[in-house]
Amino acid sequence: MALAAVACSDTVDPVGGDPRLTIVPVADSVFEGDTVRLTAQLLDASGRQVPGVPVMWSVSDSTLATITAEGAAALLRPGVARITARAGAAAATYDLAIGRLVVQRVELSPGILHLGRGDRLTLAARVFGQRDRAISGRTVTFTSDDTLVAAVGGIGYLPDYVRAMGAGSTTLRASVEGVSGTATVAVVNADTTYALTQYNGSPLPVLIAADTVTINGVKEFDEVDAESGTFVVSGVLQKRYQIDVRYTQYHVIRMGDSVSREPRFAQREFDRGVFTVFDNGSLVMTSEYIYPLVHTAVPVDDGFLVHYRIPGDDSFLDLRYRRVTP
Repeated sequence: MALAAVACSDTVDPVGGDPRLTIVPVADSVFEGDTVRLTAQLLDASGRQVPGVPVMWSVSDSTLATITAEGAAALLRPGVARITARAGAAAATYDLAIGRLVVQRVELSPGILHLGRGDRLTLAARVFGQRDRAISGRTVTFTSDDTLVAAVGGIGYLPDYVRAMGAGSTTLRASVEGVSGTATVAVVNADTTYALTQYNGSPLPVLIAADTVTINGVKEFDEVDAESGTFVVSGVLQKRYQIDVRYTQYHVIRMGDSVSREPRFAQREFDRGVFTVFDNGSLVMTSEYIYPLVHTAVPVDDGFLVHYRIPGDDSFLDLRYRRVTP
């Protein structure tokens, strides 16, 4: 919807009505975000323009528009801005109607995405109004038609991030004031999975702790074993990792020569983020959960030896992962 610039130019004459100052009206409709150049003419008694006269500009409401000494007006928001020009004792005012841009088109960039599971990419939405003017400052809502394939937003992410969740294709949408733009995304599984085989040099399962604990007011002897885990690398645009180690706490019961172990709790050491690969094949992995948590990995036969930094106490685990054969 075009909003016409309804404006008037009033001249104020000095005593005697000579000379006269007038502001040249803007020829077309103007909108928030535009910059227009205004000119003023000083006319003598015979109506001839007086050249080279310096003009001073001002605007009544600087939240609507600002204006430079050269008459360049930056239009900030919709409304009617009263602009004043002065040349010596002569002055003129001009009411400039600033129209609101109406959203007419939304474009998502990139418009086509080919991602691997785990990839994360920034989306950009461009909003356009009348005569393809760019609009800024409007609220953009991002959605995905299938969040199992690609999700936008979520805990730990800015709303304009898309994360590839699983194989398939879907449509992403950016909506502004009832107008939507779309992008198509195709996701492939590009994962390589490694299984945990050794924990600090010992084959799994391995006992890592044993102590007397109190459960519901009753003392018992418990053991904690590291039992399994995976190391997954994925991504097409961005290399990503996921590490976990799974533990089980057992209640140990000894009766004579027999020993029974009842599982009590399952626990998990987990982290994920992005990694870079060096020329020798080693990895440096940066967590997306805890900053600046960083792990390293060295390639070994059919897998990796991961030097896993435990958050909080700066200690490390050496985890040997072997590639899982499909």
